[in-house]
Amino acid sequence: MVVQKIQLLPIIAAHWLGIFAFMTVSNAASAEETTGLSSQQEEALRAMARDTAFDWPAMNAAQARALHAKAEAYLDAYHRYHLPHGLSADVWWHDYDRTSVYRLEGLGDSATWTGHYLAALAMRHHVEPGPELRQRIVGVLDKFDLLITVSGRRGYIARYAGPATDPGYQGYYSVYGRGEDPERPGLGLRAYRGAPPYEELVWLGYSSRDIYDGTQYGLAAALKYVEDDEVRGRIATIVSAVADRLIADDWDILDGKGNRTRGNDFFKMAWMRLILSACPGQYAHLEAPYADLCRRLSDRGGRVYDIRYREYFANNLNFIRMFTLCVLERDPDRKEALLAVMRRMHEAVAPHLNAHFAAIFVLATGDNEHPKARAAIEGLLIDFPDPPKFGRAVDLRQVPGIELEHDDYTRYAQLPRERVPTDFMWQRSPCVSHGSWDLPFEFPGIDLFLPYWMGRVAGVIPAP
Repeated sequence: MVVQKIQLLPIIAAHWLGIFAFMTVSNAASAEETTGLSSQQEEALRAMARDTAFDWPAMNAAQARALHAKAEAYLDAYHRYHLPHGLSADVWWHDYDRTSVYRLEGLGDSATWTGHYLAALAMRHHVEPGPELRQRIVGVLDKFDLLITVSGRRGYIARYAGPATDPGYQGYYSVYGRGEDPERPGLGLRAYRGAPPYEELVWLGYSSRDIYDGTQYGLAAALKYVEDDEVRGRIATIVSAVADRLIADDWDILDGKGNRTRGNDFFKMAWMRLILSACPGQYAHLEAPYADLCRRLSDRGGRVYDIRYREYFANNLNFIRMFTLCVLERDPDRKEALLAVMRRMHEAVAPHLNAHFAAIFVLATGDNEHPKARAAIEGLLIDFPDPPKFGRAVDLRQVPGIELEHDDYTRYAQLPRERVPTDFMWQRSPCVSHGSWDLPFEFPGIDLFLPYWMGRVAGVIPAP
């Protein structure tokens, strides 16, 4: 029996070694085929949200292919459904089959998101240039030219402009500005007929700094990443018109209808950088005040708002301003001072799990090996839900294991699939504990395809 046992040992060992080898190969194949977050990747993101140490397992080939397909699907849906008049819109459908539009929504922020869309087109053009993509970029510039003309105050950027006869738009503009204007039946208090020759259009006024920030973001991205003389010439024309209006209005935003939004230093600084870059030599008198604003920003550092701040969107505005400053600045000393501000801002928001901010950081600094930035860009986009992005009621207060800071917020940032669906995920607090609704209300997917193409340009996301 002893002899028999000894003779069997090699056979048994070979048997188990074979099983182990099979399991190793199978596990490797399984890891390669994973298109969602792996358990190790999810664990790393949870650790980053808690500001603790982690190792980031890089995106695999299957994840890269799936993410590319998701970005393409979101962009295709955006082109099909979310540009009804060439400008960005949320869509409230009658049903989930998208048979007909009940009402267009989100138009008060349309110029902001159209600027983000232009940035995405510019990034993609930098990676995959082509005539169709170029034409889309030119088409967006046409719409911005309309927005700065339709009010009759050349250079003022309207929030939106569309045909007065569109029923989906009528439902929005007829009450825009907190109700109908009793003296102008059918128009909201801050909705106006276009100046000649745009009388058939209705435009939305009382533009905020958000509108101008989103516009300069898109124009700056196109100026930086689209190497095309005609496109750059069109950008210069638009920027020059806005510059003349801002300077004439002492850097405030006036729509000519009695509405005013005050400009602040950070707002002025980003626009000055864009003006000086798009129109070299034309506005030399802005060089000195711009340099002074840069010194002041460097001294105090960039502001980052708390992860549970109710107006969290202010963080997005600050990051897109920093994008323009960092990617367009050419003075080496000034640029290094701006990059130091950017690094501090990114470190402060790393636990927020924000792919857009991380992509801006990498494009600005060139640090595409930064582990927190790579984890945010790769991991959060992998986890981003597939289209369509309809409204969906979410209540994390009843989910076991979720730690609440207080009723409206969780203690730590949630992963994209767990969050309340919104217009642009990265401008909302990642800790909102509940909200939204179960309705065929469709949000655009700019928050997926914009950081995706930024990540491709930055060399963080591999080609499929």
